[in-house]
Amino acid sequence: MNTSQRVAAGVAGAIAALALAACSAEPTPAGSGIEPTGEMAELISAAQAEGELTFYGDANETTLQQWTQAFTQEYGIAVNILRLPGSELNQRFLQEQSAGQHQADIFAIADRVSIETAVEQGMIAEYTPEHGDQYPEDQKMEGYFYPVQNGYFQTIAYNPTLLSEDEIARIQADPVAAAGDPAFSGRVGVNMPQSSQQIAAFYYRLAEGDYADEYGWEALEAIASNDPLFYSSATLVQNLIAGEYSIGFGITDSLAFSFAMQGAPIEFVYPESTVGGYFATSVVETAPHPNAARLFMEWATTPEANALYTEITQTIPANTEVEDSREILDVAWYSQPDVSDVWFDFIRDEAFLEASSADGDFLPRWNQVFGYSG
Repeated sequence: MNTSQRVAAGVAGAIAALALAACSAEPTPAGSGIEPTGEMAELISAAQAEGELTFYGDANETTLQQWTQAFTQEYGIAVNILRLPGSELNQRFLQEQSAGQHQADIFAIADRVSIETAVEQGMIAEYTPEHGDQYPEDQKMEGYFYPVQNGYFQTIAYNPTLLSEDEIARIQADPVAAAGDPAFSGRVGVNMPQSSQQIAAFYYRLAEGDYADEYGWEALEAIASNDPLFYSSATLVQNLIAGEYSIGFGITDSLAFSFAMQGAPIEFVYPESTVGGYFATSVVETAPHPNAARLFMEWATTPEANALYTEITQTIPANTEVEDSREILDVAWYSQPDVSDVWFDFIRDEAFLEASSADGDFLPRWNQVFGYSG
């Protein structure tokens, strides 16, 4: 197959994958194992009387719809999803809370600073679901939020239909260096550090953190020299699949997994410098549908619901009772990250938090290096 044929096949596959994602078959409901007796029966009855809930989240919208549909099938309670990028989601949530315009029942966000701040400001209800103890201690705040939406890690993704075998091998060997290789000039798309705290940490770790000696600002300057296009995560994935560029720098695996498993032309590599976290999920203190929100948290924290989320997203399960039997593990190009070296603690790293704050110098320098003014 020549290059033009491979590009055409990739675009066709992308269109098919996107269509499949939008029209996915309904998932099998995740049985919660909750017996409707006593207080739980009262909660279910009260939640069903409310009839709906609104879920604010920054995870992939298609997978959220598939996952929460199982809750609807089990309890007959509709889930309305508002999906926005993390920074926009948090800003909207805070503005609504401050104005007394209470819309959200569930608040789920990857940015730990945002969710912890919401807890400190009394915006998150104190609630402990039955299965809350089955989640990692360092990824939850007991009684407030739980990582029921699985872990995610920053990757460097690529469209294999647009690359030679040698180019793919170079990306897999050192994806950071490859993104800055002049051979890929005009073929790179990047996620901006302003998109989320995790993306900022990803760049920071390369430029000034643990991997500065190996890469440093010089590596980012090399990437910037390749005249990259700028997009937030979801658009970056879609345009990579569509063939707008060959390499996507800073794509979360949770966004790429579903497309990859549907046969879309996207593969990815976890660089040694990768950053990880979890989507913290919570009940909002001023939830318009407080019973439905609490019932959702009961359902979402069960092993069955987490296993379903794992199946849909192909992300590493968060519930300790769920066996990791993902299909992606059998895919030839996929290699799991070395979790021991994944940076989770950026949320408490004083140097990073200061550098990436509104008064810090990291984001202005990144903007200058990349010529970004968005």
